[in-house]
Amino acid sequence: MLINEIQINRQKNLPLFQRVGASTFYSLLGRASKKMRGITFNYDHKGKIIETIIFFDSTLSEEEEMEIANTEVLADIHNEITDFLLTLEITPSSEAILDKCGNWGWIYLRREYDF
Repeated sequence: MLINEIQINRQKNLPLFQRVGASTFYSLLGRASKKMRGITFNYDHKGKIIETIIFFDSTLSEEEEMEIANTEVLADIHNEITDFLLTLEITPSSEAILDKCGNWGWIYLRREYDF
């Protein structure tokens, strides 16, 4: 996705994007691990659906509780959306994820890329 498209998508819904981003980071306190490679969002403004996609380089343990973190974010924004989805993807570090960015862009990307 082009940088300009991401910026336009964010700007159209900037307050919601900021709330979702802040809530996501807060919900991950004590749950995020070194396995996490990136977090990106897809937003469907017509259906008011947000998908959080989190990339990991190996399988999660039960202690990482990503579903609970997702529920905490949903509790913060439930009046503004119709659906809030969580997608957890296991992608080895040897495979690039940079091009798998959602339409709201990356809010976290582990330092493993040379720009």
